[in-house]
Amino acid sequence: MPTRNVNLTDHFDRFIETGITSGPFSNAPEVVREGLRLLEQREQEDKVKLEWLRAAAREGFDSIDRGEGTEFESVENLEAYIHQIGEEVSAEIAAERAGA
Repeated sequence: MPTRNVNLTDHFDRFIETGITSGPFSNAPEVVREGLRLLEQREQEDKVKLEWLRAAAREGFDSIDRGEGTEFESVENLEAYIHQIGEEVSAEIAAERAGA
């Protein structure tokens, strides 16, 4: 297994020590490996989220290009529309919960 030397701040040194003394880890490399696994997982999740956002944006722009968008005369009208959608969704969720 490759070895790497890493300089830590006092904060992270104490954090690792706490993970060993009162946590589920037996030694510092276990703590560091778990941290790296979590970092890798977060990066993968961020990548999936970004791909989803890009696809949603593409779909939205394509919809606008097809003339399927909705124009609002003012920010107040937009806010009212968003509020209305929120009320409808809340009502649907309440109905689903009541029927479950």
